[in-house]
Amino acid sequence: PRTHRLGRADRGERRRLGDSDLRVSLASLDASTWTRIGDEVEAHAQLSLAVDNGVNFVDLGSCDHLGSTRDGMPRSASSSSSSSATIFELTRGRADAYLGSWLRRSRDTRREDLVVAASVPFGAAAGATEGGAKGRRRRIKNLVERTLMAADTDHVDLLQLHYPRRDSSAMHGGDAPDEDEVAALLDLVGDGKARFLGVDDDTRWAALETARLFANPKILVPDGLGSFVESARGEYNLLARDGFECCMEGEDAYADALRGVGLVAHSPLANGALASGSRTAVQHKSHADDATAKATRSRGERSGGGNEAGHESVRAARLVDAYEEVAGQFGMGLGDLALGFVRSRWFVTSVCVRAKTADALGATLAQLYDVEVTEEALREVERVAHSEWVVEEVDRGRRRWSQEL
Repeated sequence: PRTHRLGRADRGERRRLGDSDLRVSLASLDASTWTRIGDEVEAHAQLSLAVDNGVNFVDLGSCDHLGSTRDGMPRSASSSSSSSATIFELTRGRADAYLGSWLRRSRDTRREDLVVAASVPFGAAAGATEGGAKGRRRRIKNLVERTLMAADTDHVDLLQLHYPRRDSSAMHGGDAPDEDEVAALLDLVGDGKARFLGVDDDTRWAALETARLFANPKILVPDGLGSFVESARGEYNLLARDGFECCMEGEDAYADALRGVGLVAHSPLANGALASGSRTAVQHKSHADDATAKATRSRGERSGGGNEAGHESVRAARLVDAYEEVAGQFGMGLGDLALGFVRSRWFVTSVCVRAKTADALGATLAQLYDVEVTEEALREVERVAHSEWVVEEVDRGRRRWSQEL
């Protein structure tokens, strides 16, 4: 039903992911930060805390996070000196290896208690243009198989097709999986190494990219890729609403198809911009988006005015100030309002959270589950959205979405 979820959340609640038989927690743990932290003890502490708080959905991130050769094998494993490398050197920063070691030591949690997701990048941006058809298929299979080996499991529950990073305002990055990469994914499902497939987009257009898969006649065939896609993971927060909303609130055939897909919202705090309302966080996010846009334009994928990023930065700062004021009216912090808003959406299946420390993760999970979401607070959020043209932006996105498809 298209009714938003009010009140507090239940840590024991399980939601069906798309039309699959996977039942996932409201919160999903983004383990990709472990790659940068490189600390197994910290990774284990976060896993234990997450499970104690009812989390059963763990996203390991991209299968190529260590860097790999063209055939998908890790550089350390393919080098002549790999025989002298220690197990610590081979697994440091590997989210999959940290999960495997935690499961081996855990007394209360078994592999079947968790829903484990991983992503595999595709196309030219992932360095997958060499080796011909066999090379592309082999690369994807090698990436997934070494993740399974490191995690000490024989399958992932959700294998996500990772759309490479691109300009977050652009609906389409110009890249798409080819038939050989699709065949590799289907082979992995057929071999039982992946149960279901999903889409993982760094930007907010994950739902649209999922619809593209459904619209592709080469992919939407009996037992083809579209038959197994059960989730779409993309950015969704108070500052980036148009991606999910313009797709899910529509009335066309693609919107209907997407309602059978579980949406996983990442960056609910807009990379920290909504955590405290600090201007520094807003400016940091704006600069990051600006750098991505410049890189994209330099590749000839997008052109635009030089003042656009500055205008968006000012607008984002105004929105943050307005939302912080709304939060104060209801006795909440800005982070409480931001997480409560994303959690309340009828089309969001799970909210992906991440943190550098277990203490920070615990605080975020407490906010996500315990904040009291009321109709009055949501109405004030919509009032701000109308005043800052957010709703009109969603409408424009819906029209662009129809044209793109």
